[in-house]
Amino acid sequence: MARKVYCENTSCKHHKSGDVCDTTVKIGSNGKCKSFEKGFVYYFHRVWDELGNSNYIDFVKINRDDDLRIGIFMVCKVYGISFSEMEWGLCRILMFKESEKGEPLHYKDIVAREMNHEEFDKLFRDFQNGILPGVTHEKPKKDSQPFGWLSPMGEFTEGDFAEHEEVAERIIEKSGFGEEYEDWLMSNGEGVTCRDFLSEVKGYCLMHNPAGHGGYIVSNVKPLTKKQKEFLYEYFTDIGDRFKAEQYVE
Repeated sequence: MARKVYCENTSCKHHKSGDVCDTTVKIGSNGKCKSFEKGFVYYFHRVWDELGNSNYIDFVKINRDDDLRIGIFMVCKVYGISFSEMEWGLCRILMFKESEKGEPLHYKDIVAREMNHEEFDKLFRDFQNGILPGVTHEKPKKDSQPFGWLSPMGEFTEGDFAEHEEVAERIIEKSGFGEEYEDWLMSNGEGVTCRDFLSEVKGYCLMHNPAGHGGYIVSNVKPLTKKQKEFLYEYFTDIGDRFKAEQYVE
């Protein structure tokens, strides 16, 4: 006599209304179901699980989890929201927001919003056809990028870890900023550096990491120019960091 199997795992592709499973159930020696396949709502659940009771997700988790990145895309499309990023040194988090200046949203704030059924249906059709957003089999063009200085005109000068001051001095000399730099030194007193001059006066930004490894920090004093943003977009796109790259889209 056939027996029905009831399963409450709504993240599974085989879960049907009434908690019914539509496939042959295989239970492993550890007691776990071996028939599980990721369903459409699985990607939404990945986001809810990471949000928990907070209003942010750590980028360490995002960078390591393709499913979470897909879920973030789907949540934004279906609920009509966007996200912003915040950084403190090497700590980087993502927060869902209704608008650029809005308050960070918790899980309950997001699901209380009206869904965009047109977007939901489109994503679901794509899922049924084996298409997932943002998934590509292409490898990033590069594994890493060099550190260095970027001029307002988008010209990059490489400078390795712990060489930023030395490289800044060479840029000042090569670009003919020497006399202006000397005048600036006279008016600002002791304690200022070549890198301060490039950042504060000339509008350069610096790609660096005080730890020497494990990520990239973009430091700028003046607002980034269009050419700097274009360079940074390509800089991070080339190493597959789409979230970082999109910070610099005009």
